[in-house]
Amino acid sequence: MTMVKTTKTILAPANEPNRHSIEELEEQFHALQKRMAKARKSYLTAHKQAVELARRELKSVQARLAEARTSAAKAAVAARVKGTASANNQLKKARAASLLLAQSLGDARDTLITAQSKLYAAKPFDRKLAARARVLEKFERDWEKKIREEAIAQALRARKAAARRRVIAKARAVKKSVKAAAPRKAALKAAGKRHPAKKSSKKKRTP
Repeated sequence: MTMVKTTKTILAPANEPNRHSIEELEEQFHALQKRMAKARKSYLTAHKQAVELARRELKSVQARLAEARTSAAKAAVAARVKGTASANNQLKKARAASLLLAQSLGDARDTLITAQSKLYAAKPFDRKLAARARVLEKFERDWEKKIREEAIAQALRARKAAARRRVIAKARAVKKSVKAAAPRKAALKAAGKRHPAKKSSKKKRTP
């Protein structure tokens, strides 16, 4: 029940109950890409730091092992010269310390090899992440450009259609006015034929 409730919360927030899950998933996708881009900045750095730390640890163990071997050699000389139980005990302790450090050296080498292997594998993976991020970024830019161009083209088509409608409406209005004026012109013409204009009867004055 808890898992179902959690999934429902992610896919359909309480403040947007009618929102489709694909819209929420799209937002989650972009949020995930941002998180991955942020995490990628420290990805190779973390592996490089792990290699450097393992390398320093290896050098430290090597130095301590060299000191322990020197101490063991000195203890062996003292044990041969003195031949006492105390000298023999010191020799045993020195050899035990040298053995432990030799084992630690092997572990340090394994740690360094593992860190280097992870760094080696991380480099192509980092390139993959970078390439995918570039492709997605280009896709988003191209898609936004496409949507803008489609909106501009749609607005242009709408303006052209509106202009055509205005021209058609104007032509219809002219045709309608001509049609409406035709009977009046015909009536005036008929009236003119029935009542021709009288000629003036005024005589010309003689100078």
